[in-house]
Amino acid sequence: MRQLAQARSALRLNTQDFPDPSPDAQAGTLPIESITIVLLSQLVQGLVTVRHELTGVTQAVATISQENENLREDLHDISSQLANLPSTHEQQTAPGIADLQASIRDLSHRVSAPIPAPPALAPPPRKAPPPHPTAGPPPSRKGKERARAPRTPPSAVADDAKYLIPFYDTRLGRAFGDPEKYAKLYPDSYEAGEFRKGRYDLDSFTPGHLHPDAHPSPSYAQSASGSGSGGKGKRKPGKPPSPQLVASTTVPPVKNGPPSLPGAQRRFFAPRQSPSPHPDALTMAATFPDIAARVLCKSNCLLPLGFSATVNPRGSISLTVTGKATPAASYAPYFDSLTRALNQSFPVGDNPWCTLVLAPTAVQLAIHGLPVRFLRQDEEELFPYIWQAILNDKATQIFSARYLNPSRDSRETKQATSVVITVDPHNVSALTSGVVIRSQKRKVELAFSSSRTCQCRNCWRYGHAHQQCPATHPTWRICALHHTRAAHRCQNPTCPRGGNNKPVPSCCPTSPPHCCNCCTDHTATFRECPAGPLPPVPSRTNSPAPAPAGFGG
Repeated sequence: MRQLAQARSALRLNTQDFPDPSPDAQAGTLPIESITIVLLSQLVQGLVTVRHELTGVTQAVATISQENENLREDLHDISSQLANLPSTHEQQTAPGIADLQASIRDLSHRVSAPIPAPPALAPPPRKAPPPHPTAGPPPSRKGKERARAPRTPPSAVADDAKYLIPFYDTRLGRAFGDPEKYAKLYPDSYEAGEFRKGRYDLDSFTPGHLHPDAHPSPSYAQSASGSGSGGKGKRKPGKPPSPQLVASTTVPPVKNGPPSLPGAQRRFFAPRQSPSPHPDALTMAATFPDIAARVLCKSNCLLPLGFSATVNPRGSISLTVTGKATPAASYAPYFDSLTRALNQSFPVGDNPWCTLVLAPTAVQLAIHGLPVRFLRQDEEELFPYIWQAILNDKATQIFSARYLNPSRDSRETKQATSVVITVDPHNVSALTSGVVIRSQKRKVELAFSSSRTCQCRNCWRYGHAHQQCPATHPTWRICALHHTRAAHRCQNPTCPRGGNNKPVPSCCPTSPPHCCNCCTDHTATFRECPAGPLPPVPSRTNSPAPAPAGFGG
């Protein structure tokens, strides 16, 4: 009974709800009620014990909170003292002390406020839409308290204000930002409170956009696609983008694959032992690329199999790789097999084709105005002299040197002559600006090979290349009139093949061919033209004949 009364008093229970047990229960005649009373008494005692323990925990939490508040005040005082140090002292502070200052300031921020979200996740604040044109004037604010703008946390600042946040870079030993402007934009921030307390030395701050790690300005494409006062994607007229901004957004074109090689580096040819035209050159040029492809397939060649072939009037056949990035030197191991297939497919008796060789890639340059009296008349002695002179002036080596005029007697009658040299294509630009030989700067220009059988593609005359053609106007090889191929038209308005509307060679009897060399009824490229140079006489020996020398000009 005494335990029940104590439990009822501790829990503040009503006596009517929990009356005292009957005399029978006290005498033990009702064991179930007695057991229930005992259990209830023990439960009440356990609840009282838990209540006392919770009270102790609450007191401990209060003590920790008070200690945390004291620590925050101490760190705040230390940070304030460090901020008030003079600028000269900051410059003379050791690197270790500067790092400690930054660490203490960062710790005080963490204690005083929770860690904000990263700036990249917060959208920039949007401007309020302008009032409707038909709406009346805004209501007067007189006599009313202005509504305070909601505070924007420093982590969600706009792109224009992120450079205003004041901070100290320990690596550079300088302070960046603009505390005054940042305090006006975000008056409830920690930095604004520090500014109002006068803890920032405004003269020691550098603009934030001058920091080395500052983000670059948005590209022109991003600025043009953003919203503005004139609507989404519009830009105010009269303010074109600056050239620097447009140049910064220019994306260079992406090159697909390796660079293309010049035609000379993709060409190899086979000359005949004695220069002689082939009677069926067109058939050779049309069928030999397929023959060469079959030979390479049988040899398990993994290189490209596309070629184009040409046969010149001297009987030499040339193959050019159609792949722009494949050099002809890659096919050198198969030159012997291709030469055997050429002689077997087109037998020519005692004057076969020699082994395929790579086309020369060296560039020929002509040096003009060289004094004859100071040059070696023997070409074997001319090369060392010219080689040393160019090496001294341009630090560039040449491959060969020879006189443009091969006649020694003719050169001795003149005061100056020209010399032709061969150089690597990469050194052409360095030499065409001029070469100093014998204390004077000599003119250097490209030299083009020509011979008496060379036919110009501008005037269709023989003996010079089209790069050195003296004619001031083009001549078409079919009609011998002074116009280009694209301007060739038939004089018949009812031409059956449409030659009056497009360039069709020999479209009808009204537009017959005419040669500009012999003035007869055939084209200027007719092989049997009587005005053309006679073909060389085939030699009866198997020794190869030297190539004809001579340069136009």
